[in-house]
Amino acid sequence: MKFGLLWHSYSSGNLGVGALSISNMLLIDEAARKCGITPEFLIIGSSGPCDYPPSTERFKYEFIEFNEQNLLKNPHGLYRAIASCDAIFDIGEGDSFSDIYGAKRLIKLLVSKGMALGARVPLILSPQTIGPFKSGWGTKASAWVMKKSTLVFARDHQSFDVLKQLGIVNRDEVIDVAFHLPFERQVRERQPDRLAIGISVSALLHHGGYEGSANQFGLRADYKQLTDELIRALLARGHEVHLVPHVIPIGFPAEDDYTVSLQLQQRYPELKLAPRFKGPIEAKSYISGLDFFVGARMHATIAAFSAGVPVVPLAYSRKFSGLYQSLDYHRVVDLKTESTASALEAVLEYLDNREQLKAEVAASGAIIRRKLDAYSLGLEQILVSLNQGQPAYQR
Repeated sequence: MKFGLLWHSYSSGNLGVGALSISNMLLIDEAARKCGITPEFLIIGSSGPCDYPPSTERFKYEFIEFNEQNLLKNPHGLYRAIASCDAIFDIGEGDSFSDIYGAKRLIKLLVSKGMALGARVPLILSPQTIGPFKSGWGTKASAWVMKKSTLVFARDHQSFDVLKQLGIVNRDEVIDVAFHLPFERQVRERQPDRLAIGISVSALLHHGGYEGSANQFGLRADYKQLTDELIRALLARGHEVHLVPHVIPIGFPAEDDYTVSLQLQQRYPELKLAPRFKGPIEAKSYISGLDFFVGARMHATIAAFSAGVPVVPLAYSRKFSGLYQSLDYHRVVDLKTESTASALEAVLEYLDNREQLKAEVAASGAIIRRKLDAYSLGLEQILVSLNQGQPAYQR
């Protein structure tokens, strides 16, 4: 059977999108083979400057780019590609099924979903953040698409609440699939009293959002000031501080964590700068060797969390709190409600209590496994129905 992986990418400079894409393909492939199905994949999404393709020994796949240019020049080609699939698994790049990033992005996602529904291809929304939807038209159009979908998987309880509020009955709550991302644990030799602490600096927040200095996400804390003060505090304590860029596009400075991190290293030469990773597995492997992690890139924090590293996520949207509350982990620092001073105080307090955080991360492992198993079971039920030529499974 041929499965379309919509809004997945194996070249995106956003390594969070890459982590989702690799993990979801692995999970779908595992479920398909359990059901006696040999899967082929059509990856439909954006391209980027990186290259971390799936193994051709295990996976058979093709790629077609879905962007504004192709949509204008070759809409029939995109439609035919989507129509050629037995099912479409749409992960929405994790959190793009919302209008917080602007109307243009939401419209593009709605058009792609509409193509699948128009071609009568079963559309499954893989685990992702649903909403928030601020506009009336966005809310109505998104609700219509989800009601027509075979099944909608929310990756956190807040997104699941949105589904309930919109009257979406074909729904399930699971977890972010990036927790399934494989990695190779790294061990670093260092002095026992000197911690290796990672900071994932977000260029998006550093620049105030896509709109420059407009504070697009309505933060109360001053993110640039917080980053500076945190770096100075950690260095003053004698720790080994690593800057870990997780979104690394080329030619898109508003999003390029590496460039911002390099500028910080030039100001603070004691900092260690992680490389421009070749892909999300390499990034997670690097993070696994750290003693503590702080980050405003959610999938960098997921990499830390799922590698057992005590972590403090710095939230700029509800996707952080929704996800970590679902794991019974309450160490998120919300930059929309905390001041710069209180955010810094919280991070340093959590650092002092890192062994307690590490224990809480480990305790969440059972929840993660249970929720990933629930998603795998849902996939198997859908695939069995498709393989038997029955209407696609609905919860």
